[in-house]
Amino acid sequence: MADRKRLTGVQRIHVVHVPIDVIAPDSIDRAVDEMTRDEETHQIVLLRLWDLMRARVDREFNRCIRQASLVIPVSRGIVGGARFLKRPVPFRYMPFDFVIRLLGALENRHRSIYVIGGQRKSLQHVEQNLRHTFPGLHFVGRYTGYYDGDVERDIITAVKKASPDLLFTGPGVKARDKWYFRHRTQIDPRIALWSAETFDIFAEKRKRPSKGSFQAGTDVLPDLFRRPWRIFRGFVYLYYVLLLLVHRIRHM
Repeated sequence: MADRKRLTGVQRIHVVHVPIDVIAPDSIDRAVDEMTRDEETHQIVLLRLWDLMRARVDREFNRCIRQASLVIPVSRGIVGGARFLKRPVPFRYMPFDFVIRLLGALENRHRSIYVIGGQRKSLQHVEQNLRHTFPGLHFVGRYTGYYDGDVERDIITAVKKASPDLLFTGPGVKARDKWYFRHRTQIDPRIALWSAETFDIFAEKRKRPSKGSFQAGTDVLPDLFRRPWRIFRGFVYLYYVLLLLVHRIRHM
């Protein structure tokens, strides 16, 4: 499946055959303007290194990324991989900071948002904090995550009727980024984004990482302490290094 038409100011590269977008911070506002003005729907994927490796074996997720309007790298390993392969080096964004930029651009245009995710109390905190921080952003609906499968059709119908400019989803949305991809022909928000990390920060369940820890790549340590079995992902990351070496040698 071919990659979709690029937004102005966005360059798509590939790292071990997985698409990544290069977009400068000063181009985000223009990209949001384009996404909210045209007749298409747009998905934004915040991509970690684990997701990049998953996209190599998960065909549906790979199609999801290829059809996304923006694939934003949030891991040092992806940026380092692009540099090692002598590709244009993408800008790396902290998920929370990127979402703040996105919401700010939407607020400036008096756009709307629909939120799905979390338990009821968490969802209420998310809405309260977003309303307080972005008073010009119009809320047109919300629904908790971890819902029973038999209500999914009702959720899809509600989102379609609300027709939000941004569909922001978080924890408890089955299949994560792939949820919107699967239902993209049934719902038509201008922009769709999944970010459990950002959702939890707005829900006050997680602290915002410091810029220093993010730049150093140590922002993942709290998750590792909570889920120590993820240390075994190290074998996948070693395979990523091997893939980079193979790709570098082939293109020498």
